[in-house]
Amino acid sequence: MLSLSKRLDNIEVLANTMSGNLKPAVYGVIDRVDKINGDLVPNVLRCWKGKIGEMVPTNEEPDVLLVEKLEPLILKHKKYKCLFGGRGGMKTRFAQNVMVSQVSSTGCKAYALRERMTALKESIYSGIETTIKKMNVGGFLPVPSRWEIRHSSKGKFVFGGMQNIIDMKGTSDFKYFLMEESEKTSQNTIDTLGPTLRDVQGAELWYLWNTASSEDPMSKEFITPYQAALDRDGFYEDEYHYIVKLTYKDNPWFEHDESLQAEISKDREKVKKRIMSKARFNGIWNGDFNDNCATSIIQEDWFEACIDAHKKLGFEGRGLSVATADPSDVGSDPFGFSIRTGVVFSHIQEIDGENGNRKMDEACKLAVLNQVDSFGYDADGLGATLRDNVSAAFNGKSVKINAYKGSESPHNPEGEFKSQVSNLNNNAKRLLIKDVLKNKKAQNITEFADRVYRTYEAVVDGKYYDPETLVSFDSETIEPRMMQKLKAEACKVPVKSGPTVQFYTKPEMRKGVIMPDGKRMVIPSPNLFDSVIISFDNDCNIIHREEKPLNSVYVNPVNYW
Repeated sequence: MLSLSKRLDNIEVLANTMSGNLKPAVYGVIDRVDKINGDLVPNVLRCWKGKIGEMVPTNEEPDVLLVEKLEPLILKHKKYKCLFGGRGGMKTRFAQNVMVSQVSSTGCKAYALRERMTALKESIYSGIETTIKKMNVGGFLPVPSRWEIRHSSKGKFVFGGMQNIIDMKGTSDFKYFLMEESEKTSQNTIDTLGPTLRDVQGAELWYLWNTASSEDPMSKEFITPYQAALDRDGFYEDEYHYIVKLTYKDNPWFEHDESLQAEISKDREKVKKRIMSKARFNGIWNGDFNDNCATSIIQEDWFEACIDAHKKLGFEGRGLSVATADPSDVGSDPFGFSIRTGVVFSHIQEIDGENGNRKMDEACKLAVLNQVDSFGYDADGLGATLRDNVSAAFNGKSVKINAYKGSESPHNPEGEFKSQVSNLNNNAKRLLIKDVLKNKKAQNITEFADRVYRTYEAVVDGKYYDPETLVSFDSETIEPRMMQKLKAEACKVPVKSGPTVQFYTKPEMRKGVIMPDGKRMVIPSPNLFDSVIISFDNDCNIIHREEKPLNSVYVNPVNYW
């Protein structure tokens, strides 16, 4: 009887749909999924019925199930609804269920998009078809030749890439844009989609993506500005946005999914064996930023160990106080600025201004206020024009000035080359610095990478190193946003192929670096990272060593181990 009743209900829905009498969808909010006699049974807390943003309570059986964390997405209307995070977080399943129920129950139009799509198989076309079948919704007719799935109510799904929507007229009458795999979305697309979706009351733009780099357009637009709220609450809301971070931990079906359980167990084993980095695991499963670059000389796990390393290992920042500034290579970009005492950085920040002169004046002012012993700045390119600003700012003050030029020959060129992060040490032949490193920039980046790696070994493996050879970034004085940006820059420093160790120039990074997989990666100017690199250049450190030893620190043996 129950089976017959359900079939009759489905027939009624189909009849209503065909006649234009649309039946509002019912959404059930759950808090867990129990396994009873081999069946998965969701525990439904309450049900809502109607259009998104116009729901009313009901006792009817739900058509769509969702967790409480996602409940506001059906109760409230927002122009931008963003679901990002890690694998197994229900983002795609939830969005497809909602879109199918809204198209079938309200007769609206939904455009399922990707940044670029050249074939229908690249879209979620099959996913929508499968969702329709699982929900047992009638009235849909696939039209693959037109890249559409139409509904008898005149509602429909359209599929395409941004190249399609830009050329397509009449997109203003769509109720929903569903942008999948949005981690690949360009800034131009973000700027285009919002104004394109208009003229329909309650129109919404849904973005779905797995978190990628903190420097990607989607991260800058929808995550980092709201990072504090997202970290604290798992969501952010204002007049225009509802942004939710989702991971497998939010998914009550996850513990019953044998395939996903096997995958996460496999990856956990990889982390234990150091086949996979923690950063990569957290990026895949926990929705954290993954700023690693395949050919970078610094790995994200190494950098993470350097955050508050002086507190973890029990030493203090003592010795020379060094400030450095890296002028922007593009006029509108901010300067990178840093201050360290000994090996502990207390300041990592960007300096904005109307022009390069004003930005350099501010950098010098901060250095003077913090009573630094040494001030260094990149004098290659644009930096050379700012020499007068620096000289005037420190006139009459006992501050060592270092006009750094990374393009110059490395220090101590006849010395033996040694590095923990380079496989060149395995060469049977004794190598000289001049034979391995192209210039000072290559030398400073390689030596800094060695510092980072030693710090990682000290923090993670308990290996002892002289604290003077380590590096630490103080999270109490460095803004979280700046720490994240510095990490992203540090972990995107690919080595350039050639007969000697060398790194890409800023113009080359802006143009795009070819990765091992053949893809071109555009890398923003690493102004924060470069300021840190300049800080450890030898010329920034040679100041009255007999009176003020370089990086003199006290090490607490108990905490260190």
